Amino acid sequence: MSSAEVREDNARLSPPRRPAIKDRHGLFVVPTAPFTVLDGSQYPLAKRLSALKKWGQSTHSFLTLYPGIKYFTSQDIEGFIPLTINNQFIMVIAQPVCEAVTGQLLLKALKDYADQHDYSIAAIPADETGKDMFDQAGFTSFFVGREPIYDLHNMAKQSKSVRLALGRAKRKGLKLAPYSAKYRPQLKSLCRRWQDSRELPAMGFLFQLRPFEQSKYKRYFLVLNAHDKVVAFLSCSPIYGKNGWYLEDLIRDCSAPNGCTELLVTGTMEALAAEGYDMVTLGLAPLAGLPKKDRERPILNSILRFIFNHTTFIYHFKALEHFKAKFKPAAWEGNYLCHYRSKSRLSLVANLLREFMPYDMSTMLRHKLGKWGSRKA
Repeated sequence: MSSAEVREDNARLSPPRRPAIKDRHGLFVVPTAPFTVLDGSQYPLAKRLSALKKWGQSTHSFLTLYPGIKYFTSQDIEGFIPLTINNQFIMVIAQPVCEAVTGQLLLKALKDYADQHDYSIAAIPADETGKDMFDQAGFTSFFVGREPIYDLHNMAKQSKSVRLALGRAKRKGLKLAPYSAKYRPQLKSLCRRWQDSRELPAMGFLFQLRPFEQSKYKRYFLVLNAHDKVVAFLSCSPIYGKNGWYLEDLIRDCSAPNGCTELLVTGTMEALAAEGYDMVTLGLAPLAGLPKKDRERPILNSILRFIFNHTTFIYHFKALEHFKAKFKPAAWEGNYLCHYRSKSRLSLVANLLREFMPYDMSTMLRHKLGKWGSRKA
């Protein structure tokens, strides 16, 4: 089969390099069916959901059900690697959704696929468990930030700043409310206004605003003012493997009173705790928690620390970490970028930027300058 035919057939692997690994009993496992890249129409939702409910440990695992995601798998195994493929670059969404032994099998096969097609691979954001999986498969990984984990069984005492904010929200007549279909038009309108107010244009990959995608499996919490108007809402995605929730999209009207966000986050946590869930997370704080020195990657670490400390005009790294810390997480979990066959760190960064920001730097700067100008006017 020619390389062109392979691409047309959506990437079936040739059998000679099919990997074998040992299972938990020490026996070699070799699937007989080929590994394949499937899209959502070829890989039933019920099968993907089944895998998520067994092994969906990553904060972003539920996002693998969203449109545009492909699935690297085989008929002989249960589970998959969620990914996108663009410009000879494979982007893995977080990490494999399967048990550890199957993950090694899938990653070895994915490396073979990349070798055959001269592709490079990057996975982001992998948690500590995912990093171990990629490390064992021969990937290179480095720290890219951390995410807060809130223990719903042992919630910390609220900080003074949060208590003051909640008092302001109460005095303004704000209240937390469960989702009702009658508020859906308001939520959509709020999303449009929120996106229009952003300093950056609409992002790509995991940062796309898609609060209503797969909505039947999500939870929504609203903040209403005294006139029954939605001034903020949270869209929460399940993390099945941890009996928890990712507070994925927090959308707030720019005119909402102070204290609105604190009411929304603390109220959501309390409601989910009362229902018996174990944890929630607000997701990755990019570049937060970088070590002062990294002996293995001193130059890269210095560059990333400089970006975190001195590029607020591009992205509010410090403010985002501070916001997530104010709710007193029980722990911070490291997040990593894991890669294979990257021609250089520069090409890796360029590929990542193309995935996250589907526009060039000049477009971003023009957008930010336009927002700053409109605010001053």
